[in-house]
Formats: sequence, structure tokens, C-alpha cells
Amino acid sequence: MDINWVNKQKSTARSVAIGTFDGVHLGHRQLLKNAVALKPKGGTSAALTFDVPPQQYFRGEKRLLISFQQKMALIRRCGIDEIAWLRFDHKLSSLAAEDFVAGILLQELRTEHVICGLDFRFGKKRAGNPQLLKKMGERLGFQVTIVDPVKSNGQEMISSTAIRQLISRGEIEKAAALLGYYPCYLGKVVHGAGRGRRLGFPTANLEIGPGILLPKEGVYLTIGILPGGESSPAVTSIGKNPTFRGKVQTIETFLLDFTGDLYGQKMELQFLKRLRAIESFPTAAKLQKQIEADVSLARTLLTEFHLQGSKVVLR
Repeated sequence: MDINWVNKQKSTARSVAIGTFDGVHLGHRQLLKNAVALKPKGGTSAALTFDVPPQQYFRGEKRLLISFQQKMALIRRCGIDEIAWLRFDHKLSSLAAEDFVAGILLQELRTEHVICGLDFRFGKKRAGNPQLLKKMGERLGFQVTIVDPVKSNGQEMISSTAIRQLISRGEIEKAAALLGYYPCYLGKVVHGAGRGRRLGFPTANLEIGPGILLPKEGVYLTIGILPGGESSPAVTSIGKNPTFRGKVQTIETFLLDFTGDLYGQKMELQFLKRLRAIESFPTAAKLQKQIEADVSLARTLLTEFHLQGSKVVLR
């Protein structure tokens, strides 16, 4: 089984947090925090993850909260020393749970302490669970810590599935409360139809990689993080431009405090709040007037958010 590494070190003893870590939400961070705290003396802390969540592999449909690169960066920011990751494919899904433990966790990763969630399942037909890990740990000499689910405001269990549902409904602020940060999307600025410029609101059209789950169609208050690291408040539209009878969904961002050429460059977009639904206007002039109102509302709402560096953070 080929194991890929980020920041691999010459370690012979590891604490390993296992999970898909899609979104690296507050529940995931509790696993990672435990891995850092339980690092063996003279050893390293590691995260073991997969390129795609197993459930999405079996469904044949990707609906990721963040890109793979974003996931790696967020995991490392939690203080994890190393990241080991596996491509989830037929071969891995056919591996017996016991072989996963013996071959990957022990032989390859030299694991001394496993950290997992209560609902963690692994191995062929999901036969492996935390209880099996504990039994094998007693026999083979490694420890297991099972982390209870983290709840939002003491009520709703935090999960990637719940966050996907919120983002699909455009409930950005609720999703942010479970993630621990406002949703961010990294993409490339590409040429569009140029309608925004003709209306007096030139937009950056963002092309985001396939498989990333976008918020529900609508108009949003966002922050654009530019290639140089500076940021600008923005109004972003996700939709098919019904006023112009468009058929392809686009992501168009009007940067309130920026003028310049971004074509071909990478830009990160942070979503803060849904302002309204996408509408079809009878004339371009009426659409223009609505965009003016959107921009005015966006500037008013900005006072509710806290900018730290180039991004907005939760208060």
C-alpha cells in the first residue's frame, strides 16, 4: 500500500489521529489536538487521512468542503508534525480491518497511540471500529483514545455531513460556527462574458476545481484574498445569470476596494453571509440598480465582522 507524506520525519514512534478530515472542522480539531498532546516522547504526531471520503468514493460523487491542499494546510496549522495520506480505491476498500492495523498503522506508521472518533469505521465492509482497535491494541501493544463527538452549543453534533447540508442551503454563518472559520474557496480568475464591466461592476470570474461543494445559488457578502495577500470586501454571485438567459453556473465577484487585472491568477474567496436569492430582472438597468443596493448592503454589514490579517475570523 503506497503511503504519501507531507513533512515526513524520521520517526519510530507516532501518535496518529485518523479521519477523512474534510473541512477540518471543530470536531476534527479535537482529534488532532489529542494527537499533539499524546505524542510519544522522542516521537512525532501525525494525521492519517484519505484523498476522498470513503462514502463519496462509493457514491462516485465528490462533494468536498475544501480542496486537498487546503486540508493539508489546516491540519498542519493544528500543530500536527506529519501527514500520511492514502488514495482511497478498490484495493484499500478491500483491505481487511486487521490488515489495515498491522500493515499500515503498525508496520508503516510505527503507531504507538491511535486517536479516532466514536463513529470511526475502517477496513473491508467497514468491519473495523474503535472497539476492534482497542482489542488489537491490548494484544499488539499500542494505545487507543476514542474522542467523543463535539457538539455545537452543546446540542448539534458537528460533522462534515451537517456542514455540507448547511452550505447547500446557503446558511454560511451556521456552517462557519461548526467549521470554526468562514468557508473559503481557492480558484483561478478566468475571462467571463464581460457583462459586469458593462454594468459598471467589473467582476472576477472564479474557476474552482471540480468536486468542491459550492454554497447555494445566490448573492453573498464575501472577502477576496488577492494573490499578494491583501484582501478586499466583495459581493459574489453564484448562479446562471437568468437576466441574460444564461445556462452555465458562474462565480462572479465584484471587489469593492480593488481595481486591477487578476486574469490567470489565483484568488481565495471567503464567504460571510447570503444576501439574497438569484433573480431574473426585466432589464439590465434594473439589475444594475439591484447590484448597487447589494454593494450598499454589503458595506453596511461589514461592520458586523472582524477582520484579522487578510481574513475575517469568528468573534
